[in-house]
Amino acid sequence: ESLGTQNIGGVEDEGTKTSVTIPAGKIGNERPIEIVSERCYSPELDIVVMTKHTDPRFGENTYRLANIDRTEPARSLFEVPAGYRIEEGPGPGTPGQKVRVRKPAGEQ
Repeated sequence: ESLGTQNIGGVEDEGTKTSVTIPAGKIGNERPIEIVSERCYSPELDIVVMTKHTDPRFGENTYRLANIDRTEPARSLFEVPAGYRIEEGPGPGTPGQKVRVRKPAGEQ
């Protein structure tokens, strides 16, 4: 069943809930066992932001994405550190294959 649109951690998501009931006597149980799973998915981020699984035989398990930071990361995270140089070297796999290796300027 649909739980509609929700907001978890500042992110809009679409929630769904699935319930399964194991009838009494089916697996040696005296009473019916109800298993419930909830899932919240963010189409904008293309990820699951929350799941909750409740099964009286095993307990409750909840996963929730937290501390979502949607600010632009620092440009320096994507720049090659100063002092690195590119050199050719032997590569893995095929004999004679070469790869480009970046090393700090003072490293051999």
